[in-house]
Amino acid sequence: MRHAHFNTSIFRFSHRFSHCFSPTKCRYSSVAMAESASSLTGKCLVCATPNDSVHFGIDACRACSSFFKRAVLSGHRFPCRRGDHKCPVQRGPQSSSGSMCRGCRYDRCAAIGMTYDGPMRINKRVLTEPKTEDPSTPSFSRSPESLLDRIAREHNACLERRRSRELQIVTDYNLARIPHPTEEVYHLSNFDCALASFNVTVSESWNFLLSLFPAFGDLTYDDQRQFFRLCYPQFTLIDGFYRTKRIFGGFEKYSMCTVLIASDIHDAEVWLRPNDGGLMRKELIEVIRVYMDDQMAMMVPAFQQADICEEEKHALLALLLTESELRNDLAERFQYFLEDLRKQTLEELHRFYTEEMGLAEYSTRLGRLFTLCLTFREGNALFREFFRMQVTIFDLFIAETVLKELFL
Repeated sequence: MRHAHFNTSIFRFSHRFSHCFSPTKCRYSSVAMAESASSLTGKCLVCATPNDSVHFGIDACRACSSFFKRAVLSGHRFPCRRGDHKCPVQRGPQSSSGSMCRGCRYDRCAAIGMTYDGPMRINKRVLTEPKTEDPSTPSFSRSPESLLDRIAREHNACLERRRSRELQIVTDYNLARIPHPTEEVYHLSNFDCALASFNVTVSESWNFLLSLFPAFGDLTYDDQRQFFRLCYPQFTLIDGFYRTKRIFGGFEKYSMCTVLIASDIHDAEVWLRPNDGGLMRKELIEVIRVYMDDQMAMMVPAFQQADICEEEKHALLALLLTESELRNDLAERFQYFLEDLRKQTLEELHRFYTEEMGLAEYSTRLGRLFTLCLTFREGNALFREFFRMQVTIFDLFIAETVLKELFL
C-alpha cells in the first residue's frame, strides 16, 4: 500500500501544475460570472480558497482584495507570466502561494467586477522618514551610496563570513578538494556536512538581511520568519547558480552548494544519511534524481539566456524581495517598503544599463532579468513541494526544526 501511495505522489509531483484552473483572457459574460458565483459559494471568486467575507462588493478573500488594492494604488500593471493570459489562479491543496501569476490574478480580479475607488494615494513617502503609524514597518535609507552598491558591499561581506566558517567545515569533515585552476572548491561528502553548511548559510543570510535593512530587526519574530522564509531559498538559488557558472562555466557535473562546497549533480545519495528511506531508499534516490533533473531543466536555460553580470545579480536579490507574495496582513505593512525598493532598483538598473554599459535600448536585457526572477520563484516553489514530499512520504528531516520552519 505504501508503494501505491508513493507512486500516486510521484505522479502528482511530475504533473504538479496540471491540476490548476486556467481562466480565459479577461473576458467573462454575465452568465459565466453568475455560474461561477453560484458554483463557488463559500469560496473566493478569484483564487477559490474558503471565504465568508465580501471585499469591494465581491465575494473575495482578504488576500486577493488586498493584492488588487495594492496594484491599483501603485499603478503597476503586471505582465502575464507565460504570455497567454491563461495562468492558473485558483489555489488547491498542493499549490504554492508564491507561484501565482500576478498578471492573471489581477485580470481575474477585474474580470469578476472588483473595483477600488477609495483614496488614490500618491506614494510620496520615503522609507527613511521616522516611523509613525507602525513601528514594525521595515525601512532602508537613501544615501550617497546606491542601493546596488550597498547590496554588493553587504553581500560580499556575507560571503567572506561564510567562507571563513566553511573552512572549518572543510577541516571537520576532511573534504576533498576538487581540481580547479583558479578556485578553492571542495566536494560535498555527506548529509551531515550539507546540514552544517546549511546552518552557516542560514545564519549569515539572516545577518545579511539585517545589515542591509537594519529595521528588519525591529519586526516581530513572526514577521521576520515569514519574510525570511520567502527570500532565503531564492537568495541561495541565485548564489548557487551564479557561482556555479562563474567557477565551472556551466552545469555539466558540479553545482555549488555554498561558497566553497560543490556537489556532483548526478550523485543523489550524497544528500541522504545511510539509513534514510529504509526499504524505500531506491525510490527515494529516484525522487531526488527526478527533482534535480526537473530543477535543472527549468532553471538552467533561463539562467544561461539571461547571462547576468554581478550588478544584475545584486538587482535580482532586490527584485525577488519585491516579487514575493507576502502573507496578507504582512503585505499591507510592507507595501511602501516594497514599492520604494522596486522603484529604486529599477532606477539604478536604468543608470547602470545606460551609463555604465552604454545601452541605448535595454528592454530585452531587463525582460530576461524579470523572467529569471520569475523562474527563481518557480524553482523555490518546486523545491518546497519536493521537500514536503520528503517529509510526508519518506519521514525525513523530522528532527530538523530549522529546515522544516523554512521550507514547509
